[in-house]
Amino acid sequence: MIEIQGHRGVLATRHGNTLASFVEALRLGVDAIEVDVWLTSDMQLVLRHDAVIGSSDIRLETMLQAVVEKHPATVTDVDPETRAPSLSETVALLRFANATGIVLDIEVKTDGADWDLYGHRIVTELSKVLKAHQDEQALRVRSFDPQIIRAMSGMLPGVPLVALSRESPVRSVGLYPSAAKELVTAALATGASAVAPAFGTLDAGLVAEAHSAGLKVFPWTLETGDEIRAAVRLGVDGVCVNDVALAREVLAALGEPLAAAHVMALPLLQRSPA
Repeated sequence: MIEIQGHRGVLATRHGNTLASFVEALRLGVDAIEVDVWLTSDMQLVLRHDAVIGSSDIRLETMLQAVVEKHPATVTDVDPETRAPSLSETVALLRFANATGIVLDIEVKTDGADWDLYGHRIVTELSKVLKAHQDEQALRVRSFDPQIIRAMSGMLPGVPLVALSRESPVRSVGLYPSAAKELVTAALATGASAVAPAFGTLDAGLVAEAHSAGLKVFPWTLETGDEIRAAVRLGVDGVCVNDVALAREVLAALGEPLAAAHVMALPLLQRSPA
């Protein structure tokens, strides 16, 4: 079964990292929802892709000051939210939707620099939250920063970890390498159980190298049907996509089983039978 990972929910039709986007992902049917997390000045884990919007840095703001990031590629501006949701609110949403089996795939965001106080703080706070929920919610943590994955491996050994990679003109202690052998070696050394290469770096050699080492392969971000089909042909274990409906359509045509939908409804607002 090819895992469908909704990138920030359903980025094709909703603003990413919003509760509305997560509800839409559940409605369509996903195996995992990928989110991005930062730590605010009041030590709250808040979901947003970019740390800085305009002149405001989420790391220097409180949770209530963290605005939603509006994505220009979003085709419908529906269900606007006034602030970015917290990780705890998202866990509560999944519980309410009876979707605790859907993997909440949390990308820990950093600047990719040397290990610092911020890195220590976000790993510490994230570990506290995940320890409280790991027996009731499917969880996974990913990062481009091997320092984060290594630290999470030591603090929360029961949660699967993913080594994210992308092409970079410079090597950094805070970035996984993109070359297949180096990426696999670094992933294993930091305790990861999967690699997530950028689609542009994905090839048969990387998939074979990872699988031979016992690592799963989750490329990101696949935007077209052709990209999804190409990844499936290479034997990947999952696809991180902006358009969940498209991914379901492509995988269904390939004969792949699909995740069930989780349509949310408020029972008290439903009409009783006449």
